[in-house]
Amino acid sequence: MMTQNISNTTLSNLIINIFNQYKIDNVCICPGSRNTPLNLAFLSNISFKCTSHIDERAAAFFSLGLSKASLKPSIILTTSGTAAANLLPAVIESDLSSIPLIIITADRPKALINTGENQTIKQDELFKDFTRESIHIDTADKNSLESIKDNIQAIIEKAIGVIGGDAPGPVHLNISFDEPLIDEFNAYDIEINANKEQMSLYEHFLFPKFKYPLIVCGQINNSKYNSLIIELSEKLNCPIFADPLSQLRYDKKHPNIFSYYDYYADQLTIKPDYIIRFGKKPISKKLNIVLEKFGKHNMILFSDYKHYNENIYSITIKDIDSIDNIHRGNYIDSISELEHKTKKIVVNRLNNKDFFEGNILNHCVNQFTNDDNLFIGNSLPVRTLEKFCPNGDKKINIYSNRGVSGIDGLIATALGTAYQNQSKRNILILGDISFFYDMTSLLIGNNYSINLNIIIINNNGGQIFNTLTYKNKIDQKYNEFWTTPIDIEIEQVCKTYKQTYYNLRSINDIDQNLNKILDTKGINIIEIKTDFEITKNIEEKIQKSI
Repeated sequence: MMTQNISNTTLSNLIINIFNQYKIDNVCICPGSRNTPLNLAFLSNISFKCTSHIDERAAAFFSLGLSKASLKPSIILTTSGTAAANLLPAVIESDLSSIPLIIITADRPKALINTGENQTIKQDELFKDFTRESIHIDTADKNSLESIKDNIQAIIEKAIGVIGGDAPGPVHLNISFDEPLIDEFNAYDIEINANKEQMSLYEHFLFPKFKYPLIVCGQINNSKYNSLIIELSEKLNCPIFADPLSQLRYDKKHPNIFSYYDYYADQLTIKPDYIIRFGKKPISKKLNIVLEKFGKHNMILFSDYKHYNENIYSITIKDIDSIDNIHRGNYIDSISELEHKTKKIVVNRLNNKDFFEGNILNHCVNQFTNDDNLFIGNSLPVRTLEKFCPNGDKKINIYSNRGVSGIDGLIATALGTAYQNQSKRNILILGDISFFYDMTSLLIGNNYSINLNIIIINNNGGQIFNTLTYKNKIDQKYNEFWTTPIDIEIEQVCKTYKQTYYNLRSINDIDQNLNKILDTKGINIIEIKTDFEITKNIEEKIQKSI
């Protein structure tokens, strides 16, 4: 056991050496004094890619984006006090999205808590309801470096997750540094053996007997199971309802992949008797109502990890052992008929080149090329993508923040995914309120070479509230307290943040000019102004026709 305090410099070097062994290299550093020992340790080691951020909230979302794109933990490092508290929104999104994230908050010595000392709050377990695990390290504690090493390795592996076990997610290291912050380095001889590979705890599964199976694919963070899902669908002769965030809808075209189910999921003449789910719950409200009413004993969730934030039976499979004795009737044919009728109605409307949001997104997506990255915003954009952008044979990598479906941090997270994917074209589609909410994150784009095209569907406020059933019951200050239009010109925002501005005014404008803009390096902001009344009227006509 140690008989004296561990030096700040010694502890910091041990910590970064552990991260180095795990090949964790992205570090987002926020300015501050108390985190100086760790800042210096990271910056002096060329193995780490360090970025500087003045806004902790945006930095945490940027770090989340790095993790989404790399599928491994990134690090967010802050000083003490409210700096740490500003990380909470991104931590919650990381938690419910099962995205690995390592939060390091520098703290003051625990002896200063409740003494009135400036910038001192109770930081240990600050995020306890939303992290896989948290640990507190105080240089004044008489712990050995060996035990600290073991604790840090354990928490890193919690962030990475265990296949068949706990899902990846955020972890929190709160580290108290005493003054003087910069002190002497004491050499140590500690072996660090990183478990870089996830453990595999696969289970085998026998399907029960059923006649009318349905595969539902919600948000999935990668495409490694696409071929397996299609193969399963072919063996079962059953449809796949592929959410736009499933990585399956925009990969390869297949007759069993259905896209227009949101229009008819509540109108199936033959009801499924067994539902096979992959990924998170889908976006479609109609489809989720079907799932909610379905018996839990006739539904299974296939996942890499134990179910998290779910209430149905889940299993991690390596092989599907048996799918014999399954009735192969005209079930898929009856749904195919609905799919094709719906497609005909929707496509006829899209071919008219009406300037409404469904057509705008459809023509934008048509301009994307193979292996483009699309980050889709919450509220209306992701729902519009679902209803008007069907299965295609271009591989488009889809990102989103659907863990909690907030509009905060969308620009910062997309910048993180783009920073990790510099060799590809990166596109963010979001609404005007989401853009204004997070526009200070554009500062990140000024500091680093990031290629990101931001398409803003500007319908003058949070028009999703106009689609809600209780809208007609609200008669007091509806715009001021619900849709909240913001009277700021986006072109002026671009000048303030030194970003390139474009304005597309028609479907022909999108078809002729968008692709050239997407090929332009740097941050490009593309505004597309829409009239939501036109969008709403056209969508209502489509639904009535169906």
